[in-house]
Amino acid sequence: VVVVETEWGVGIGEVCAVLPSAVSDQLKVPVWTILRKATPTDLSRRATLLQREREARSFCRERILARGLPMKLTEVRIGLDSSKAMFYFTADGRVDFRELVKDLVQHLHTRVELRQIGVRDEAKVLGCAGACGRPVCCHAFLQGFAPVSIRMAKDQNLALNPGKLSGICGRLKCCLAYEHCLYADLKQGLPKVGGHVMTSRGPGVIRGQNILEQTVLVGLETGGQVTLTASEITSRPRPDAGGRGQEPKRGATTRPATERQTGRRPPTGKDSREAGPGAPNRRPRRQEPAGDGAPANGDAWPPDLSGLEDT
Repeated sequence: VVVVETEWGVGIGEVCAVLPSAVSDQLKVPVWTILRKATPTDLSRRATLLQREREARSFCRERILARGLPMKLTEVRIGLDSSKAMFYFTADGRVDFRELVKDLVQHLHTRVELRQIGVRDEAKVLGCAGACGRPVCCHAFLQGFAPVSIRMAKDQNLALNPGKLSGICGRLKCCLAYEHCLYADLKQGLPKVGGHVMTSRGPGVIRGQNILEQTVLVGLETGGQVTLTASEITSRPRPDAGGRGQEPKRGATTRPATERQTGRRPPTGKDSREAGPGAPNRRPRRQEPAGDGAPANGDAWPPDLSGLEDT
């Protein structure tokens, strides 16, 4: 047991391990400076401060209710030298606690600091048992919170049940990220659910995956289901890939290829260019001999549609 310098002043801690300087420099954890080995006087004073922290916690909660502040007190820490008192609280938004600080300073006669934390930090400060029965990871050894997304649960084929995926803080469990990289790598070797594949028993569709066993559940087009490994199946394109092989829907109209490509209606022949009363005089087209790639009817290609009007 040693006396260390903490963010709330001088405190008492316990040495967990002695590491070489080369290793300690690579750790992403706060390293507190050890002042000295704790004496019996330090331990006795610490016991007295614990009682003082409980009294400060009760007084702070009373003042929060009296002033109607929308905040929840989480923890109180007082340094061994009583030079500073740290109050941790949670709130949905910003809180004006200036009057509360004045009340605490008058009651404790020391420097007071209020720090707002999130719900995940609240679980880290309080420390309690998780769903696995062990102390929550954030309180036991985690020094930071890595981002956790619902995609990690989907990649591991976990049931999307908020009650099972959420920790005591109400957020997604940090342990969802521990094995996500392994599942993501193994999942790359399996065909996707809904994909069409070819098997030794005929074509089928992927209905499910077992990532750890590297198997998939295939629904055969002939009926029934079969579990196969990834090496026993071969992917094949969907029957309607690229729109080939599909019959046009009832009532649908199709356009010629020329109209789809140019966006203009192709000429329909001499009938659409017959002269009539009030029709503009048009210069007849020059006939050219058909050559390589030219139309057999002798018209120039591509046709000049600038003088035509839809009728």
